Amino acid sequence: MCEFIYGVRTKSGERYSRASLKNAVALISRHLKDTIPQWNYNLLDKNNFPKLHATLDGTLKEMKKLGIGAAKPHEGLTNEELRLILDHDAMSPNNPEGLLRRVFLWICLLGCSRGGEHYNLLINQFEDTDNGFILKKFHQKNDQEGLEGNQYTFEIPFPSDVKGKAEPNADICKYISMRPSDYITKEFYLGISTNTAAISKGNWYYDRALGEKQIRGMFREICIACGIDISGRNISNHSGRDTVIQSIFDAGNEEIEAMAISGHNSSTGVHNYLKVTKEKKRKILGSVIQRLTERTSDINSKAEIQYDNEVQHDNEVQYDNNMQHDEIALSGFSKASELLKNKNKRPLQETSTNKNIN
Repeated sequence: MCEFIYGVRTKSGERYSRASLKNAVALISRHLKDTIPQWNYNLLDKNNFPKLHATLDGTLKEMKKLGIGAAKPHEGLTNEELRLILDHDAMSPNNPEGLLRRVFLWICLLGCSRGGEHYNLLINQFEDTDNGFILKKFHQKNDQEGLEGNQYTFEIPFPSDVKGKAEPNADICKYISMRPSDYITKEFYLGISTNTAAISKGNWYYDRALGEKQIRGMFREICIACGIDISGRNISNHSGRDTVIQSIFDAGNEEIEAMAISGHNSSTGVHNYLKVTKEKKRKILGSVIQRLTERTSDINSKAEIQYDNEVQHDNEVQYDNNMQHDEIALSGFSKASELLKNKNKRPLQETSTNKNIN
């Protein structure tokens, strides 16, 4: 095992990612438990396998210091990219391939499907209702089943269609209607028919399951067919799940509401999907540059505003002083404090009332 960790390489001669190395050891450990009677050991256990643990731990640390084998997290799509995809000719519901792609995308998004859930998706998991389809997940990755698992089916009700803009239910309904009338295949995704006569009769798909290899790369294939730039991005079927969970949070929904769609049992799991994308990071740092470049102009602007405020304040004070003086003069009498305050500003004015007193 230690030699395996040191020497394993990809077909192109590159080292596997750090996450892949760790997962490989975990999978081998699970395989040993499943195949060897009374084997109840964990290869990642430091006490039982100290040399293996030290080798794997040291290798991962060394690779990280050298910047080798960094795992690329799954990335979702932006709302703008989704709009471009849904409006693209490659996603047209008027031909077998376009309709299949379109239905697959809707299930990725509204079904919040994990990457592996598409392979085992069955036709009887969809219930058609007046308000839209209900996707029933009989099995989930985080459900142990049996005595320890949940004794209910996880259901996701799809929202109603928006006529002329987003019609997931209509697309799914059309896709199901294009299956052979006497089909026996229970899988939801079917192979695309090449029989023109059958297609003309409305049988767009074969009565056999779509290959796992085709399903595995479908989300990525959709992006490429629609001209979405995915260079340097880790785009896979799981990206649909990333996209919808991030969108749920961006729309202001609460954590518990996101978990009700994603099927997570804990807040820790759903929080892993709360990502600050590269574009958001770029905008955050762009605000720093903006503050630096606008600093001088901002200071000048603030100085002008402050000067105008001071001038206005002085004028208001002068106006108040004049008003106070006029009120004193009209009253016929002057207080001693007011006389002292204003004696150096202008001579005391004699009024007709003062004359009468004298």
